[in-house]
Amino acid sequence: MATNLRKTAANMLLNIEKNGAYINIEMNKLRNGNIHSEKDIRLIGEIVNGVIKRKITLDYVISLHSSTKLKKIAPYVLNVLRIGVYQLLFMDKIPPNAAVDECVKIIKKSSVSRLSGYVNAVLRAVNKEDISNLSDKTAEDLSIKYSYPLWLTERWTKSFGLSFTKELLISLNKKSPLYVRCNTLVNSIDELKKSLEEAGVEYEEVKLKGFKDYNYSFKLPNIKDISLVPGFSEGGFYIQDVAASLAAYLLEPKENDFIIDLCAAPGGKSLFIADLIKNKGKIISCDIYEHKLKLISENALKCRATSITPTLNDACVLNKEWLGKADRVLCDVPCSGFGIIRKKPDIKYARCEDDIKELSSLSLSILENAAKYLKPEGVLVYSTCTIEKEENEEVINKFLKNHSEFSIYPFGDGEYDDGFYTSYPNITDTDGFFICRLRKQAEIS
Repeated sequence: MATNLRKTAANMLLNIEKNGAYINIEMNKLRNGNIHSEKDIRLIGEIVNGVIKRKITLDYVISLHSSTKLKKIAPYVLNVLRIGVYQLLFMDKIPPNAAVDECVKIIKKSSVSRLSGYVNAVLRAVNKEDISNLSDKTAEDLSIKYSYPLWLTERWTKSFGLSFTKELLISLNKKSPLYVRCNTLVNSIDELKKSLEEAGVEYEEVKLKGFKDYNYSFKLPNIKDISLVPGFSEGGFYIQDVAASLAAYLLEPKENDFIIDLCAAPGGKSLFIADLIKNKGKIISCDIYEHKLKLISENALKCRATSITPTLNDACVLNKEWLGKADRVLCDVPCSGFGIIRKKPDIKYARCEDDIKELSSLSLSILENAAKYLKPEGVLVYSTCTIEKEENEEVINKFLKNHSEFSIYPFGDGEYDDGFYTSYPNITDTDGFFICRLRKQAEIS
């Protein structure tokens, strides 16, 4: 890999660290720049995501061999060192000499060229035993070995136990599988399978424990460019994790329903709802940002979801026009996002423990509004992409304590009679996700 690609990665990491830039946005800028090939972009993405994913571990290794404390290392130099250490320890396809030499060249051509010898010395001292000898017997060990903030490994160890937390961290550090959901508004499930087979695209049909009738999702294990897969540009399928699809599926929307998706962008769950009702009904897909509503509109057009109406609405503010009118409400609330760390590794550094409490309060506020929109006998699905009980079960329990007119509405093939479903990546190989379904009781005459 050329030096300029490592330099691009170093600059991107610096921008993410100093300015709070988002990985996906930075990668999109790279693709739109028409400077690098798709192959080079994938390598840059692998390095940037890998460094962020393993940052705590990388910093630990650097500290073992650096005569300068981490806090005193210039940010740009530190990120170049991280790139070098990541390649040495986690990228076997990069020859060690190349990993070291190219990083040294970057420093030599920078304003801190005097530090090239220091960078060379640190990287030459790194070896795989630096991490292979790490223990995993305490929350602190797990924090260093798998690169998660200590407060989080302590929290999860307390909630799930040491062994389960270790398995969870290992799973979250893996690459997220690519799942797609068939859009039957464009083609049938059999037609999608046939087109994949004819194009030689390997796929796996997803079977969910406890949901024998669910057959919409497929895993595509060996795809490098999804845009080249037959059906993508025509809207024949939509990229969506199975757990997220399940939230819309469990809403059990019916034809001619009036449905509100309160936190809809980019619209994936609304699209599935439109599919399930065959566009016979009305779906109000909400967001607080105009540019996200535009994204919902674009996706709806591509997927032929004519039943969707993108609507500017703040889920935290009661909309009196909808009071008592909805047959179904999907409440996929803002959350800590710890269930999707595989897709967004920077989340684990951006969040702190206080955020969980604040987000739980926000979620409860949104749920309170959502409940007011339902008709008697209406159905509400509450979902998050986190595994934190404080944002999940505890929010539901607080809500039910004050709303006797609502009750848990069980789902699944006898598996989830308590009305709660949590997917853990180390068990399901999907995103971490929580779903609860509630029903409003009928009016007493």
